Amino acid sequence: EETLLKRRERYNAELPDGVLVLTAGVDVQDDRLEVEVVGWGVGKESWGIEYKIFYGDPGQEVVWYQLDEYLSKEFSFANGEKLGISCTCVDTGGHFTTEAYKFCKPREHRRIFAIKGVGGMGKPLIGKASRNNRERVALFPIGVDTGKELVITRLKIEFEGPGYCHFPIEPEKGYDEAYFKGLTSEKRVIKYHKGRPRIEWHKKSGVQNEPLDLRNYATAALEILNPNLELLKERNQT
Repeated sequence: EETLLKRRERYNAELPDGVLVLTAGVDVQDDRLEVEVVGWGVGKESWGIEYKIFYGDPGQEVVWYQLDEYLSKEFSFANGEKLGISCTCVDTGGHFTTEAYKFCKPREHRRIFAIKGVGGMGKPLIGKASRNNRERVALFPIGVDTGKELVITRLKIEFEGPGYCHFPIEPEKGYDEAYFKGLTSEKRVIKYHKGRPRIEWHKKSGVQNEPLDLRNYATAALEILNPNLELLKERNQT
């Protein structure tokens, strides 16, 4: 995490110039909602835009109103142009599944989608959405181990360009030391089951892993959106 912490840069705007699309990931905890907004450019180069925590009981509507307002926000480039969030993945796997479903269902037209993490190697990052649940909400299975592999691989890229991950240094954006500890909180371990090797992800003790989960969900949101980033860049230049 120290390498990533030292690598932070000053954006001098909410959005750096390379950003073409914004996605978000939302994690539901017992006393809060956590959100990360990520900007994406050509070659899936990424920029952490903002990491926010909304404290409150997800069993009550107040904290969901705050989230809704936040996901409706537009972010600004240095030249004054604005960009909204194109796709959001909301994890429904905790203690507030029904509340998360009820939040996502009327907002599917804004591409705010319910997701459920599925463990195990070799699972696709995005599975086929199903409405086979009590709220009839579109629920996307997310191959979380596949996603973690992808996130960690990208974090190891050292030079700006395809896959590289940028992070802001401005303190109000939420990328502090605790964030990077969380982002690097899990490591791959090879375990043998009946003589066969199996890769598992183990969390370091005493560290919160929400930042890794959220980056995973924001990455999944980009895959669901599936934009043509090269074409978007060309259009922006004309």
